[in-house]
Amino acid sequence: MSDQEMSAVVQPRIYSAPKVRLEEQVPLRTPFSAHIDVSSLCNFKCSFCFQADSVAMKKADLKRGMMPVDLFKKIVDDLGEFDDKLKKIKIGNHGEPTLHPDLPEMIAYARNKGVAETIELFTNASKLTPELNQAIADAGLQRINISLEGLTSERYMQVANVRQDMDELIRNIAHLYSVRGECKMYIKIADRTSSFDKADHRIHVLNEEEREYFYAMFGNICDEIYIERIVPQWAETQADKQNEVDETGMYDQTIKKYKEICPFVFMYLHFNCDGTTSPCTLDWPRKVVIGNVITQSAKEIWEGDALRQLRVAMLKEARNKINFCNNCSAPMVCVDEDLDPYKADVLQKMGVCENETLENNMWVKA
Repeated sequence: MSDQEMSAVVQPRIYSAPKVRLEEQVPLRTPFSAHIDVSSLCNFKCSFCFQADSVAMKKADLKRGMMPVDLFKKIVDDLGEFDDKLKKIKIGNHGEPTLHPDLPEMIAYARNKGVAETIELFTNASKLTPELNQAIADAGLQRINISLEGLTSERYMQVANVRQDMDELIRNIAHLYSVRGECKMYIKIADRTSSFDKADHRIHVLNEEEREYFYAMFGNICDEIYIERIVPQWAETQADKQNEVDETGMYDQTIKKYKEICPFVFMYLHFNCDGTTSPCTLDWPRKVVIGNVITQSAKEIWEGDALRQLRVAMLKEARNKINFCNNCSAPMVCVDEDLDPYKADVLQKMGVCENETLENNMWVKA
Protein backbone atom coordinates (compact mmCIF):
# COMPACT_ATOMS: atom_id res chain seq x y z
CA MET A 1 0.00 0.00 0.00
CA SER A 2 1.40 3.41 -0.93
CA ASP A 3 1.47 6.36 1.46
CA GLN A 4 -1.25 8.02 -0.65
CA GLU A 5 -3.66 5.13 0.00
CA MET A 6 -3.26 5.34 3.76
CA SER A 7 -4.80 7.84 6.12
CA ALA A 8 -1.87 7.37 8.51
CA VAL A 9 1.38 9.29 8.22
CA VAL A 10 4.49 7.12 7.94
CA GLN A 11 6.89 8.54 10.51
CA PRO A 12 8.68 7.57 13.73
CA ARG A 13 6.94 8.67 16.90
CA ILE A 14 9.86 10.83 18.07
CA TYR A 15 9.23 13.13 15.12
CA SER A 16 5.47 13.47 15.66
CA ALA A 17 6.01 16.85 17.33
CA PRO A 18 8.52 19.62 16.59
CA LYS A 19 11.87 19.04 18.28
CA VAL A 20 14.03 21.68 19.92
CA ARG A 21 17.81 21.73 20.17
CA LEU A 22 18.58 20.30 23.60
CA GLU A 23 21.93 22.07 23.84
CA GLU A 24 20.10 25.41 23.63
CA GLN A 25 17.59 24.50 26.36
CA VAL A 26 19.69 22.90 29.11
CA PRO A 27 19.65 23.12 32.02
CA LEU A 28 15.88 22.69 31.93
CA ARG A 29 13.86 24.16 34.78
CA THR A 30 11.08 21.72 33.87
CA PRO A 31 11.69 18.23 32.43
CA PHE A 32 10.40 17.70 28.92
CA SER A 33 8.37 14.68 30.07
CA ALA A 34 7.71 12.36 32.96
CA HIS A 35 7.41 8.62 32.49
CA ILE A 36 5.15 6.92 35.04
CA ASP A 37 5.40 3.14 35.13
CA VAL A 38 2.02 2.20 36.59
CA SER A 39 2.67 -1.51 36.03
CA SER A 40 6.09 -3.10 35.83
CA LEU A 41 4.39 -6.42 35.12
CA CYS A 42 3.99 -7.54 31.53
CA ASN A 43 1.95 -10.32 29.95
CA PHE A 44 4.54 -10.57 27.13
CA LYS A 45 8.10 -11.88 27.27
CA CYS A 46 9.47 -10.38 24.07
CA SER A 47 12.84 -11.89 23.24
CA PHE A 48 14.55 -8.51 22.84
CA CYS A 49 13.20 -7.11 26.16
CA PHE A 50 14.49 -7.48 29.72
CA GLN A 51 11.13 -9.03 30.65
CA ALA A 52 12.25 -12.20 28.86
CA ASP A 53 15.52 -12.42 30.79
CA SER A 54 14.47 -14.09 34.05
CA VAL A 55 18.10 -14.69 35.01
CA ALA A 56 18.98 -10.99 34.75
CA MET A 57 15.83 -9.95 36.65
CA LYS A 58 16.59 -12.42 39.45
CA LYS A 59 20.18 -11.23 39.62
CA ALA A 60 18.98 -7.63 39.91
CA ASP A 61 16.45 -8.67 42.61
CA LEU A 62 13.87 -6.76 40.59
CA LYS A 63 10.62 -6.15 42.48
CA ARG A 64 7.69 -5.74 40.12
CA GLY A 65 4.11 -4.75 40.72
CA MET A 66 1.36 -2.15 40.30
CA MET A 67 1.65 1.50 41.31
CA PRO A 68 -0.94 2.54 43.93
CA VAL A 69 -3.41 5.11 42.61
CA ASP A 70 -2.59 7.50 45.43
CA LEU A 71 1.08 7.45 44.49
CA PHE A 72 0.22 8.15 40.86
CA LYS A 73 -1.89 11.13 41.93
CA LYS A 74 0.91 12.43 44.16
CA ILE A 75 3.32 12.32 41.23
CA VAL A 76 0.89 14.23 39.02
CA ASP A 77 0.33 16.80 41.77
CA ASP A 78 4.10 17.15 42.19
CA LEU A 79 4.53 17.80 38.47
CA GLY A 80 2.26 20.81 38.87
CA GLU A 81 4.95 22.46 41.02
CA PHE A 82 7.26 22.99 38.05
CA ASP A 83 7.48 26.44 36.48
CA ASP A 84 6.13 25.25 33.12
CA LYS A 85 3.82 22.56 31.83
CA LEU A 86 5.56 19.35 30.86
CA LYS A 87 5.34 18.43 27.22
CA LYS A 88 4.14 14.91 28.09
CA ILE A 89 3.18 12.51 30.81
CA LYS A 90 4.00 9.06 29.44
CA ILE A 91 2.17 6.17 31.11
CA GLY A 92 3.85 2.80 30.74
CA ASN A 93 7.36 1.72 29.95
CA HIS A 94 8.80 -1.31 31.74
CA GLY A 95 5.50 -3.20 31.87
CA GLU A 96 2.03 -3.28 30.35
CA PRO A 97 -0.12 -0.42 31.74
CA THR A 98 -3.44 -1.89 30.59
CA LEU A 99 -2.98 -4.58 33.24
CA HIS A 100 -3.65 -1.90 35.87
CA PRO A 101 -7.35 -1.99 36.84
CA ASP A 102 -7.40 1.76 37.59
CA LEU A 103 -5.81 2.96 34.35
CA PRO A 104 -8.77 5.07 33.15
CA GLU A 105 -8.94 6.82 36.54
CA MET A 106 -5.24 7.61 36.32
CA ILE A 107 -5.53 9.00 32.79
CA ALA A 108 -8.48 11.17 33.78
CA TYR A 109 -6.67 12.50 36.84
CA ALA A 110 -3.56 13.45 34.84
CA ARG A 111 -5.63 15.05 32.09
CA ASN A 112 -7.84 17.04 34.46
CA LYS A 113 -4.86 18.37 36.41
CA GLY A 114 -3.51 20.00 33.25
CA VAL A 115 0.17 19.68 34.21
CA ALA A 116 1.24 18.36 30.80
CA GLU A 117 0.40 19.25 27.23
CA THR A 118 -0.15 15.59 26.30
CA ILE A 119 -1.14 12.47 28.24
CA GLU A 120 0.34 9.50 26.40
CA LEU A 121 0.07 5.71 26.79
CA PHE A 122 2.39 2.89 25.68
CA THR A 123 0.80 -0.53 25.22
CA ASN A 124 1.05 -3.86 23.42
CA ALA A 125 -2.74 -3.56 22.85
CA SER A 126 -3.40 -7.17 23.82
CA LYS A 127 -5.76 -6.17 26.64
CA LEU A 128 -7.73 -3.60 24.69
CA THR A 129 -11.47 -4.24 24.68
CA PRO A 130 -14.38 -2.07 23.54
CA GLU A 131 -15.07 -1.27 27.21
CA LEU A 132 -11.49 -0.24 27.98
CA ASN A 133 -11.22 1.63 24.69
CA GLN A 134 -14.23 3.75 25.54
CA ALA A 135 -13.02 4.29 29.10
CA ILE A 136 -9.58 5.60 28.14
CA ALA A 137 -11.07 7.76 25.39
CA ASP A 138 -13.60 9.23 27.83
CA ALA A 139 -10.78 9.78 30.34
CA GLY A 140 -9.13 12.13 27.88
CA LEU A 141 -6.15 10.16 26.62
CA GLN A 142 -4.43 12.25 23.93
CA ARG A 143 -1.99 9.79 22.39
CA ILE A 144 -1.53 6.01 22.38
CA ASN A 145 1.54 4.15 21.09
CA ILE A 146 0.79 0.56 20.13
CA SER A 147 3.60 -1.96 19.72
CA LEU A 148 2.89 -5.03 17.60
CA GLU A 149 5.17 -8.05 18.01
CA GLY A 150 4.09 -9.90 14.89
CA LEU A 151 1.50 -10.19 12.15
CA THR A 152 0.45 -13.77 12.88
CA SER A 153 -0.32 -15.80 15.98
CA GLU A 154 2.70 -17.96 15.21
CA ARG A 155 5.02 -14.96 15.17
CA TYR A 156 3.63 -13.74 18.49
CA MET A 157 4.43 -17.10 20.04
CA GLN A 158 7.97 -16.95 18.68
CA VAL A 159 8.64 -13.35 19.71
CA ALA A 160 6.53 -12.76 22.84
CA ASN A 161 5.78 -16.29 24.04
CA VAL A 162 2.02 -15.63 24.03
CA ARG A 163 -0.96 -16.93 22.10
CA GLN A 164 -2.42 -13.89 20.41
CA ASP A 165 -5.72 -13.97 18.52
CA MET A 166 -4.85 -11.64 15.63
CA ASP A 167 -8.43 -11.14 14.48
CA GLU A 168 -9.44 -10.04 17.95
CA LEU A 169 -6.41 -7.76 18.28
CA ILE A 170 -7.16 -6.03 14.98
CA ARG A 171 -10.86 -5.66 15.86
CA ASN A 172 -10.02 -4.02 19.17
CA ILE A 173 -7.49 -1.63 17.63
CA ALA A 174 -10.00 -0.70 14.92
CA HIS A 175 -12.66 -0.14 17.57
CA LEU A 176 -10.37 2.18 19.51
CA TYR A 177 -9.75 4.13 16.31
CA SER A 178 -13.50 4.54 15.87
CA VAL A 179 -14.06 5.91 19.40
CA ARG A 180 -10.71 7.59 20.06
CA GLY A 181 -11.98 11.17 19.82
CA GLU A 182 -8.98 13.50 19.97
CA CYS A 183 -6.55 10.70 20.83
CA LYS A 184 -3.80 10.24 18.25
CA MET A 185 -2.86 6.62 17.52
CA TYR A 186 0.61 5.40 16.59
CA ILE A 187 1.17 1.78 15.55
CA LYS A 188 4.60 0.27 15.09
CA ILE A 189 6.12 -3.12 14.59
CA ALA A 190 9.72 -4.09 15.22
CA ASP A 191 12.00 -5.31 12.46
CA ARG A 192 15.61 -6.38 12.33
CA THR A 193 17.89 -6.11 9.34
CA SER A 194 18.15 -9.40 7.46
CA SER A 195 21.95 -9.32 7.79
CA PHE A 196 21.51 -11.11 11.13
CA ASP A 197 21.63 -14.87 10.54
CA LYS A 198 21.09 -16.28 14.01
CA ALA A 199 17.82 -18.16 14.37
CA ASP A 200 16.59 -15.99 17.24
CA HIS A 201 17.32 -12.91 15.11
CA ARG A 202 15.61 -14.15 11.96
CA ILE A 203 12.21 -14.38 13.67
CA HIS A 204 12.22 -10.57 13.83
CA VAL A 205 12.91 -9.98 10.14
CA LEU A 206 9.95 -8.80 8.07
CA ASN A 207 9.98 -9.68 4.40
CA GLU A 208 8.60 -7.29 1.80
CA GLU A 209 5.21 -9.01 1.71
CA GLU A 210 4.89 -8.68 5.48
CA ARG A 211 5.86 -5.03 5.40
CA GLU A 212 3.21 -4.31 2.79
CA TYR A 213 0.64 -6.27 4.78
CA PHE A 214 1.45 -4.27 7.93
CA TYR A 215 0.78 -0.97 6.18
CA ALA A 216 -2.30 -2.30 4.40
CA MET A 217 -3.86 -3.78 7.54
CA PHE A 218 -3.14 -0.94 9.97
CA GLY A 219 -2.57 2.12 7.78
CA ASN A 220 -6.20 3.22 7.98
CA ILE A 221 -6.84 2.53 11.67
CA CYS A 222 -4.21 4.83 13.12
CA ASP A 223 -2.83 8.33 12.63
CA GLU A 224 0.87 7.48 12.46
CA ILE A 225 2.57 4.23 11.53
CA TYR A 226 6.15 3.01 11.31
CA ILE A 227 8.40 -0.04 11.17
CA GLU A 228 10.96 0.51 13.92
CA ARG A 229 14.30 -1.25 14.13
CA ILE A 230 15.24 -3.61 16.94
CA VAL A 231 18.26 -2.12 18.70
CA PRO A 232 20.31 -3.01 21.80
CA GLN A 233 18.50 -0.75 24.26
CA TRP A 234 18.04 -2.93 27.37
CA ALA A 235 21.50 -3.00 28.92
CA GLU A 236 22.71 -5.93 31.00
CA THR A 237 20.32 -8.44 29.45
CA GLN A 238 21.20 -11.48 27.41
CA ALA A 239 19.60 -10.07 24.28
CA ASP A 240 21.55 -6.84 24.58
CA LYS A 241 24.86 -8.70 24.93
CA GLN A 242 24.24 -10.45 21.60
CA ASN A 243 23.71 -7.21 19.70
CA GLU A 244 26.06 -4.56 18.42
CA VAL A 245 25.41 -0.89 17.82
CA ASP A 246 24.83 -0.51 14.10
CA GLU A 247 25.07 2.67 12.04
CA THR A 248 21.31 3.19 12.28
CA GLY A 249 19.14 3.69 15.34
CA MET A 250 15.65 2.61 16.32
CA TYR A 251 14.01 5.21 14.09
CA ASP A 252 16.38 4.82 11.12
CA GLN A 253 18.38 7.83 12.27
CA THR A 254 22.13 7.88 11.61
CA ILE A 255 23.95 7.37 14.89
CA LYS A 256 27.34 7.73 16.51
CA LYS A 257 29.12 4.65 17.79
CA TYR A 258 29.39 6.20 21.24
CA LYS A 259 28.19 9.27 23.14
CA GLU A 260 30.08 10.47 26.17
CA ILE A 261 26.98 12.23 27.49
CA CYS A 262 23.60 10.58 27.89
CA PRO A 263 20.91 13.08 26.82
CA PHE A 264 18.22 11.28 28.85
CA VAL A 265 19.48 12.56 32.21
CA PHE A 266 18.99 16.14 31.04
CA MET A 267 15.45 15.69 29.69
CA TYR A 268 13.28 13.23 31.63
CA LEU A 269 12.15 11.83 34.95
CA HIS A 270 11.08 8.22 35.24
CA PHE A 271 8.95 7.09 38.17
CA ASN A 272 9.01 3.36 38.86
CA CYS A 273 5.96 1.56 40.24
CA ASP A 274 7.47 1.60 43.75
CA GLY A 275 8.20 5.33 43.76
CA THR A 276 11.93 5.07 43.09
CA THR A 277 12.92 7.62 40.51
CA SER A 278 15.40 7.35 37.66
CA PRO A 279 16.57 9.88 35.08
CA CYS A 280 16.22 7.29 32.34
CA THR A 281 13.51 4.97 31.06
CA LEU A 282 16.03 2.24 30.24
CA ASP A 283 17.23 1.69 33.82
CA TRP A 284 15.12 -1.43 34.29
CA PRO A 285 17.18 -2.84 37.25
CA ARG A 286 16.97 0.56 39.04
CA LYS A 287 20.68 1.02 39.47
CA VAL A 288 20.71 4.76 38.74
CA VAL A 289 18.12 5.85 41.29
CA ILE A 290 18.17 9.60 41.96
CA GLY A 291 15.40 9.75 44.55
CA ASN A 292 12.08 8.43 45.76
CA VAL A 293 8.90 10.33 45.04
CA ILE A 294 7.22 8.79 48.09
CA THR A 295 9.41 10.87 50.39
CA GLN A 296 10.47 13.66 48.02
CA SER A 297 8.70 15.89 45.54
CA ALA A 298 9.38 15.51 41.84
CA LYS A 299 10.85 19.02 41.77
CA GLU A 300 13.17 18.24 44.68
CA ILE A 301 14.46 15.22 42.78
CA TRP A 302 14.86 17.16 39.52
CA GLU A 303 16.81 19.91 41.28
CA GLY A 304 18.57 17.58 43.72
CA ASP A 305 22.23 16.82 44.21
CA ALA A 306 22.03 13.19 43.02
CA LEU A 307 20.87 14.18 39.54
CA ARG A 308 23.26 17.13 39.43
CA GLN A 309 26.22 14.87 40.22
CA LEU A 310 25.10 12.41 37.53
CA ARG A 311 24.96 15.18 34.94
CA VAL A 312 28.36 16.51 35.95
CA ALA A 313 29.86 13.04 35.66
CA MET A 314 28.41 12.71 32.17
CA LEU A 315 29.69 16.13 31.12
CA LYS A 316 33.14 15.30 32.43
CA GLU A 317 33.21 12.18 30.22
CA ALA A 318 32.81 9.64 33.00
CA ARG A 319 29.83 7.73 31.62
CA ASN A 320 32.08 4.70 31.17
CA LYS A 321 32.68 4.69 34.95
CA ILE A 322 29.03 4.83 36.00
CA ASN A 323 27.46 1.51 36.93
CA PHE A 324 24.81 0.48 34.35
CA CYS A 325 25.30 3.63 32.23
CA ASN A 326 28.66 2.23 31.14
CA ASN A 327 26.93 -0.74 29.48
CA CYS A 328 24.06 1.17 27.91
CA SER A 329 23.61 1.75 24.16
CA ALA A 330 20.35 3.71 24.45
CA PRO A 331 21.98 7.18 24.20
CA MET A 332 23.09 6.26 20.71
CA VAL A 333 20.25 4.12 19.35
CA CYS A 334 17.11 5.58 20.97
CA VAL A 335 17.56 9.35 20.60
CA ASP A 336 19.24 11.71 18.19
CA GLU A 337 20.05 14.46 20.70
CA ASP A 338 23.82 14.83 21.17
CA LEU A 339 25.36 17.04 23.86
CA ASP A 340 28.95 15.85 23.33
CA PRO A 341 30.05 18.88 21.26
CA TYR A 342 28.53 21.27 23.82
CA LYS A 343 29.78 19.88 27.13
CA ALA A 344 31.92 22.92 28.03
CA ASP A 345 29.02 25.28 27.38
CA VAL A 346 26.57 23.15 29.38
CA LEU A 347 29.00 22.90 32.31
CA GLN A 348 29.26 26.67 32.32
CA LYS A 349 25.49 27.14 32.19
CA MET A 350 25.13 24.72 35.10
CA GLY A 351 27.58 26.77 37.13
CA VAL A 352 30.13 23.97 37.42
CA CYS A 353 33.60 25.22 38.32
CA GLU A 354 36.45 24.15 36.08
CA ASN A 355 38.31 22.68 39.05
CA GLU A 356 35.35 20.63 40.29
CA THR A 357 36.60 17.07 40.28
CA LEU A 358 34.85 13.72 40.28
CA GLU A 359 36.75 12.52 43.32
CA ASN A 360 33.67 12.60 45.56
CA ASN A 361 31.09 12.09 42.84
CA MET A 362 28.58 9.48 44.04
CA TRP A 363 28.18 7.91 40.59
CA VAL A 364 31.79 7.44 39.55
CA LYS A 365 33.35 4.11 40.44
CA ALA A 366 36.82 4.28 41.91
